Amino acid sequence: MVPSEEVIDVGEVQSRLENVMSTDISGFPEFLPDEQIAFNEVVDKIRAQFELFGFIPMDTPAVERVETLLAKGNDSEIYGIYRLADPEAKKDLALRFDLTVPLARYIASRHSNLIFPHKRYQISPVWRGERPQQGRYRQFYQCDVDIIGNGKLSLAHDAEIILLIVETIKLLGIQNFSAKINNRKMLWGFLKNVAPEQNIGGVVKILDKAGRPISEESISGLLGQGMTRENIEKLSNFIDAVDRKGDICETIKWLYSIKQNEEFLKGVAELEEIFQLLRKWGLDEKYLKLSARLARGLNYYTGTVFEVTFDGIDDYGSIAGGGRYDNLTSILSGDKVFPGVGASIGVSRLAPKLFELGLLSRERSTTAELLVTVQNREFINSYMRIANKFRKLGVKTEVYLEKKNLGAQMTYANRKGFRHVLIANDSELLDYKAIIRNLVTKGQTVIRTEFIGSEVLDLLRG
Repeated sequence: MVPSEEVIDVGEVQSRLENVMSTDISGFPEFLPDEQIAFNEVVDKIRAQFELFGFIPMDTPAVERVETLLAKGNDSEIYGIYRLADPEAKKDLALRFDLTVPLARYIASRHSNLIFPHKRYQISPVWRGERPQQGRYRQFYQCDVDIIGNGKLSLAHDAEIILLIVETIKLLGIQNFSAKINNRKMLWGFLKNVAPEQNIGGVVKILDKAGRPISEESISGLLGQGMTRENIEKLSNFIDAVDRKGDICETIKWLYSIKQNEEFLKGVAELEEIFQLLRKWGLDEKYLKLSARLARGLNYYTGTVFEVTFDGIDDYGSIAGGGRYDNLTSILSGDKVFPGVGASIGVSRLAPKLFELGLLSRERSTTAELLVTVQNREFINSYMRIANKFRKLGVKTEVYLEKKNLGAQMTYANRKGFRHVLIANDSELLDYKAIIRNLVTKGQTVIRTEFIGSEVLDLLRG
């Protein structure tokens, strides 16, 4: 995190964020070195947290068959790859638009070699054919985590995924956020009483993008799906009532009382079980909200759905989300059933906001901990041997090999954000001595170079 006394130049931040998208092809971002290092640190924290919960890494190809990607049921976001495809095929292969559909294909083809429940994570780029805008790119990284069962999967895993995502967001230094949770069975059950059943999918897509209150544009769309104004008002009142009640336990009691139909009540029961588990597991309820308007646009969700958003930054969209999908893999695996639950953190969207909020620092343009300066190039082998001793201790070390004086080397060290440099002239090298200077505190320590041991780690990392 940025130290509290550091002044954040909002204008500079905005300028740099705009430059992130200033590439030759719109929507394909690239970071400057200091930003990429910070981005990688976020990814490393997320990866470590996923593994802390027992998830294992995996990877899938960037390219999938279009028919596999269409298991999701929407081709508007798919990028066709023509040069990789059969010359006779117009759109046989495409770049993946998420990491869940490739996972489903992977499970369907490799389930006999896996141990269930299969708990995996994948951190990889995906591609979507949508209009670039703030927080939305055509190429971006997702940090996905999923749990797949063989035949059945305990609802407790839904709660586990929510717990993991909330704890991961907290780990990144974010405190003002909410995990909004809903259940598509509950939503579907309610919609069956107010909308034509064959149009519920269309209603959900409109609802997922509708604001609060529901805009005239959304109302027009709902009318186009066969809903009456009276039923639109019932839907709006139901959604607003859930949002207003606040207390989750009281809201669930109220949901039981309105008794819509069996599917609705099953969704309410699943919500209740998940919230009770999260409470027993010690998750602070201030991060949890029940949101009946939350639908998640993807067709494969069947039960729990949730989304994480910043509090007070309504126009930024979600920074993480996911849910339960009981049928996705069955589309690809025939009679085999592999229910799953998962979530994704949109780290490419999240990182620029962390820069803006001062939660992610761009202090350093190097991954090295120590710069070995070279005052006499005739002794270059000696400097390199010293560097290798540090590297054997696990200290990331760079040697300055350009023909520049010490002043220029120190400028280089400061600009790149090194905390420590090693300085030694001819006589010091011959006497097996060197100075380690802390560029932050300006203090320095003389060390012996013939035997560089673990005590130096305290000096560099203390």
